[in-house]
Amino acid sequence: MRILAVDDDPTVLDMLSDYLTPKHGFDLVCAEDAEKALVLLNEPGPDFDCFLLDIMLPGIDGIRLCAELRNLKKHQKTPILMITSSTSHDLMERAFEAGATDFVYKPLNGVDLGARINTAGLLSESLRGEQDARRSLAELTEQIKASREEGFDLGVPDVVDLNGFEHRLKGLPEGCYAMNLLAIKLPQMRNIFETLSPTEFCDQMAHVTEASINALQSHRYILGYVGNGVLVAAILARHRVNPAAIQHLIKADLAKKPMHSSAGNDIGVDLSVHSISNQRLWTGRSACDKVREYIGEHALKAKDTMKDIDRLVSLEM
Repeated sequence: MRILAVDDDPTVLDMLSDYLTPKHGFDLVCAEDAEKALVLLNEPGPDFDCFLLDIMLPGIDGIRLCAELRNLKKHQKTPILMITSSTSHDLMERAFEAGATDFVYKPLNGVDLGARINTAGLLSESLRGEQDARRSLAELTEQIKASREEGFDLGVPDVVDLNGFEHRLKGLPEGCYAMNLLAIKLPQMRNIFETLSPTEFCDQMAHVTEASINALQSHRYILGYVGNGVLVAAILARHRVNPAAIQHLIKADLAKKPMHSSAGNDIGVDLSVHSISNQRLWTGRSACDKVREYIGEHALKAKDTMKDIDRLVSLEM
């Protein structure tokens, strides 16, 4: 993994160089300020897979640099971890608004740092896989591309993307919350992609999302679409939520308005709801970490599906 670390403290850069070594699979590039980092971004060579930014940089600070990175098309989804010794809620809020993925706190801990960067790598791989699939499907026609964007971004106002999901969780006031973490997914992804056209899949996923919102309306929840036909939900409730009951409500809602594919069968009710973890108490940060861990595990299982998508697209083209 190629990482760009930006910090004006030589001690911190030395520590990062000790932790993030080629032996452990890291290719670390260091810069003392944002200006030098921006120069490195324009140099020829492979793209960076992750950024470590000190919030309090001279000149252009880390939050502004984070925002500038997010304005670059190739780094709109690249994990950005902010390095800080502060626990100020306002500072974290500003960083998340600028597009930060997570925080790494000083004094640095090698084990924690490596775990967070590896998790960010799995998240990056998952997002890239989804992005590549979307790009391939978009190449079929501009109409399909527009339909996909509307189906996931504009057609379902109460669902956020992964960044929005994490932002809402980490925006909770500090403390522990009784929370249920659930995954709602279409289990037969390979069959679904082979059965539905890209446009039908977009519509079907929006259909499932709307049914999920209806099933969760009696709860205080945060719902996010993470790609590959998977929704994640954080339900804030003291009692344990029954995933089977949620699944029953979603299926019942879908059965009222079945959407038939061109293959002549409705696969919308073929979904599963399960707990991501049996743990009851979470901070916003720990809940994000657990969801990212789940996404990483799911991304590894989805690799074969992505290959099938590419094969399907090549056949259609």
